[in-house]
Amino acid sequence: MRFIQTYPGQVAQTLGQAKTLFDSIRAEQEAQGLDPWGPFADEEEWGLVKWLIARVGQTAIDEFMKLPITGHLKTSFTSKYLLMKAIDKLPRGTEWQLKRIQVKGNSGQAEGEDLELWLRNPVDCIRELMANPEFDGKVSYSPERVFADAEGTVRQYDEMWTGEWWWETQRRLPEGAVVAPVILASDKTSLSQFRGDQEVWPVYLTLGNISKDVRRQPSKHAAVLIAYLPVTKLECFSRETRSLEHYQLFHYCMSQVLEPLISAGNDGIEVTCPDRKVRRMHPIVAAYVADFPEQCLVACCMENRCPKCTVGRNERGGMTKSGVRKQDLTLENLRLHQDGEMSNGQFEGELGLRAIYSPFWATLPHHDIFSCITPDILHQLHKGVFKDHLVSWCSEIIGEEELDARISKRKQWTGADYRELQRVFLGVIAGAVDNQILAANIFLDLGVREHFNIPKLHSMLHYIDAIRLFESADGFNTELPERLHIDFAKRAYRASNRRDYVIQMTTWLRRQESIAIQEAYLRWWASQQPADGDSVRDESDASTSDSDLDGPAPTAANFIILPHQAQRFTMLTASRGYFVPRRCPFPNSTIQRLLDEHGASLFIPALEDFLRNHVQNSSRRKLTPQDRIDVYKYLKVLSPARPHINIAKCLFKDARKGPAPAHFDTGQYTGEGISGLRVGEVKVIFDIPSCFGHFPHPLAYIHWFQPLQTFDANLHSFRLTRSSRHRGPNAVVLPVNRILRPCQLVPRLGKWEVESKLEKFPNNGSEEFYLNRYIDLDLFERLS
Repeated sequence: MRFIQTYPGQVAQTLGQAKTLFDSIRAEQEAQGLDPWGPFADEEEWGLVKWLIARVGQTAIDEFMKLPITGHLKTSFTSKYLLMKAIDKLPRGTEWQLKRIQVKGNSGQAEGEDLELWLRNPVDCIRELMANPEFDGKVSYSPERVFADAEGTVRQYDEMWTGEWWWETQRRLPEGAVVAPVILASDKTSLSQFRGDQEVWPVYLTLGNISKDVRRQPSKHAAVLIAYLPVTKLECFSRETRSLEHYQLFHYCMSQVLEPLISAGNDGIEVTCPDRKVRRMHPIVAAYVADFPEQCLVACCMENRCPKCTVGRNERGGMTKSGVRKQDLTLENLRLHQDGEMSNGQFEGELGLRAIYSPFWATLPHHDIFSCITPDILHQLHKGVFKDHLVSWCSEIIGEEELDARISKRKQWTGADYRELQRVFLGVIAGAVDNQILAANIFLDLGVREHFNIPKLHSMLHYIDAIRLFESADGFNTELPERLHIDFAKRAYRASNRRDYVIQMTTWLRRQESIAIQEAYLRWWASQQPADGDSVRDESDASTSDSDLDGPAPTAANFIILPHQAQRFTMLTASRGYFVPRRCPFPNSTIQRLLDEHGASLFIPALEDFLRNHVQNSSRRKLTPQDRIDVYKYLKVLSPARPHINIAKCLFKDARKGPAPAHFDTGQYTGEGISGLRVGEVKVIFDIPSCFGHFPHPLAYIHWFQPLQTFDANLHSFRLTRSSRHRGPNAVVLPVNRILRPCQLVPRLGKWEVESKLEKFPNNGSEEFYLNRYIDLDLFERLS
């Protein structure tokens, strides 16, 4: 439950009503007598245009339009040129500007360089974001404090408006104003796949007013590209000064990009919001998302120092906090060094600063750059502490052969692979290592490490403060800008002729943006039309459609870390509903097939018992192996939304793919055990035919595990064994609406027992399992 304390002062005063972006588009179309798809003929032609722009290169578009068959399409355009002219009539985003920068060098070999800075006005981009009515209901205009209890003793931090930064910043603004927390991200990226050294340096902007669930989805277009910083070798400078000049150039360019935010942050700007209300918003830079080298670049500190605190370069292995860096003090130290009043030894050696005398953040209002630097969970945790350190340390202790036998083979491990391995790693190494290794307190004694003076490990000390200040760390993951590089850099570059490519990239991006705006407008326009008698599904309806479940399901049901894939263990949170395919993939399956292929040895007596106790007017005849039922491939469970966890859907499979063995999942059900929960293994998800009677929900045939009673203090997880009855499995049939959430079970393996255990795992299963509480944040929190 969420108990909310609202901000005590006046916030988000309404200044009037205005048209949103889509209202303006519709009014302009009506004035010109155009259909919603204008300037294109109809919905079908619009679908062709989207496909051509997204999937076909410009040269290929001309070739396509010259094919004889396209003459029968009778499109409103007959060439690439006419198509592009029509696209250029669509609504546009914020226009690109070119600022030329002249750099004077000192190398004696070249007098200087002429550079190009491509940028867009960030204030106009903010207005564009806020004018999108698709964000209505996903935007907050005021800070709040959220508690998990009515007494206000347990604080929750999820969205940005629940953090302390917004609450404190609101106090500095005039009454009725709205804080617009600006979130910036920058990251240099390569454009060439196989050869060449072409690079671009994109800068992205989004707003903390928009829910992180929306911000994190590139398809929602809640993050915009505001600049391409120049990438140059600066060979006009000597080798000794070239590095520092690169830093100076970055800060100068960023100051040019963000200059409009100075007056906007101080005085505020009138903005039309998604709900058509006009409010005065103060865009203030709140967070900067970047990897460690770029964090140091932004903070004007050396890479052997922490960009957030003053810890010594040889003292980062301790778990004690040092004083945080202060923006005013740092600016004063920069001035003293520039004026010759501070020695290099003190400036660089003690303070770890770089001589960047005009940092871009010096004039930004209501802003502290050091608090802005957010956790980088991708590079610092997934790829850093875990991949680069913990896995290699444990591999050295256990042995590579032993560890490889416990995890699935990968030719190349990606960041996503390591993130998922984290969820099961304790279960993977349990039994193969000493319990002190599970507690991570023996690596120095074993000689695996000589010290823990590791920057990425030290950075974790700042996570709690950052979460309290802003929001949960997943709202600032550097995975988002890396994903945005695909659309805003790499695809744009491939659409160019590789010469003078940046200007071509901006043109391509403008057209892509126009397509996205038009598509979003058409979705909005369709939502405004009469329903034509369509029925509205009640929220209490247990099923839903596939379109309601777009987006990834939690990983617990989607991958296997264990070496053998004959079984997949996943489990099912207090649900609001479920979904099974409308078209049953295995209709009229014989019960004999279930007995043979699903290991459902007690299916007949379990189903007969269910029918007898729960189905009125059910057939009293005995079931036979030749009777037929409809079997489903999977089940999806909808769980209550939890903003700080960001998981609302759970996938639960009982699937076969070709000749591969079936995957039988475990689920958590109401029953015995901790808090009335119990774990079971799902063998079949099915519907009973009408000849057996009527029941409103699909059913699941389950093999029970023992109640959750044995707790492993070293692994902090429950140990489970299979429940038996009359020397066979303890089987039952239950309706799927009693399934609560997915989980994962990990076989409890001892050292050097991997091969022998897993050979019998597909048929008999391991004798003992761990209930993996680390498989997702929701289960971890519920079992903590």
